[in-house]
Amino acid sequence: MSLHAGHLQSGWCPACKAYTYVSCALLLLTEQGVATIGELGWCEICDDPDDPLPPRRIDRAGS
Repeated sequence: MSLHAGHLQSGWCPACKAYTYVSCALLLLTEQGVATIGELGWCEICDDPDDPLPPRRIDRAGS
C-alpha cells in the first residue's frame, strides 16, 4: 500500500483570491487497485508558514 499525489492543478485561492492555489488528488495504491481518497490543496500566499497573512478585517461604513 502506498500513497501518491495525482495530477497537479493550479487555480484561484478561495481565501485570498490570488491565482496561487495548487491542488492534487491523493491516490492510494493497493494490491486491489487504485482509489482516490481525497484532495490536497495549498496556496503559496495563505499557507506560507514563514510569512502568514494578518487577519482580515472589513471596515464597515459608519461603524
